[in-house]
Amino acid sequence: MPKAPYCRDPESSTPIALSSLRPADSPRFGIDVEHVRRLAESETEFEPILVHRETMRVVDGMHRLHAATLRKESTIAVRWFDGDEQAAFLLAVESNVRHGLPLSLEERKQAALRLLSYHPDWSDRYIAKMSGLSAKSVGAIRQRSGEQEAQPEVRTGCDGRARPASTAAGRAAAAELIRQNPSASLREVARQAGISVGTVRDVRQRLASGQEPVPTRCRTGRPAGPVRIPNRTGRPGPEAVSDPVERITIFDRLRRDPSLRLSENGRFVLQQLRTQLSSAEDWKRLAPAIPVHGRTAVAEILSACADDLLGIAQELRSAEDSLAG
Repeated sequence: MPKAPYCRDPESSTPIALSSLRPADSPRFGIDVEHVRRLAESETEFEPILVHRETMRVVDGMHRLHAATLRKESTIAVRWFDGDEQAAFLLAVESNVRHGLPLSLEERKQAALRLLSYHPDWSDRYIAKMSGLSAKSVGAIRQRSGEQEAQPEVRTGCDGRARPASTAAGRAAAAELIRQNPSASLREVARQAGISVGTVRDVRQRLASGQEPVPTRCRTGRPAGPVRIPNRTGRPGPEAVSDPVERITIFDRLRRDPSLRLSENGRFVLQQLRTQLSSAEDWKRLAPAIPVHGRTAVAEILSACADDLLGIAQELRSAEDSLAG
């Protein structure tokens, strides 16, 4: 897909006052303080950061910006991006996936969810390429989000070609073509039916084994919704969601709530929730590095924190019940 132009030549970058720049609308849940410190202590000159000209938001380079602040520098070299805010977020995702500090799994899922909300007509494989996930993971995110409510009939793939979102009709056409001409090549059937060679191969194998050419999942429409674990009140709630993808879906709805994003306390709540969403993934990554003699102590602290969070969740739930009653 075409992208809005931005300056790629470091020599044409512009020095900008740090104080004039706004935080990034980034796929990251937060800033890695240790990474910032390492950058600040290095003696290398930073590559120019990328900034959305219209909003002055950083598109790529928040860690370099914080490192420049830590160095007590007053300006930083900037290259300009002139697209809209959706295109700026897409470029931020691409940049963070392509280089620098790797995005966590939860951050990549959150990015994929937003890209799906912006571009529901993009294929799972295309979103996967942009966000650094597998196409299967993107498909699961699409199913668990609200985006499947109004799916376009055609999706755009990585090659820019538009294809039907459902292969049911194409599979049925391919099956008829194969019955009429069993010796036809896979490529020829694919061309006439408007589906991929791999899908034609699957249709041929299904026919050979006596199965229907269109799998049940392609005929029945929407899959079942996400599974929730009931809470103590018997009512579903965000605290009862066991699927990380569904948690991200709920968070994305919250972050669009004006009563939260337009107030200082609300923005702080969203920031803390983003940190909380990423903490489990971070602990999974850090756990093997904890010395054996310290694991019990770390486990006790984590258990105590979990108990505190559970208590707060129960208070929030009780308050909601009181208002509902």
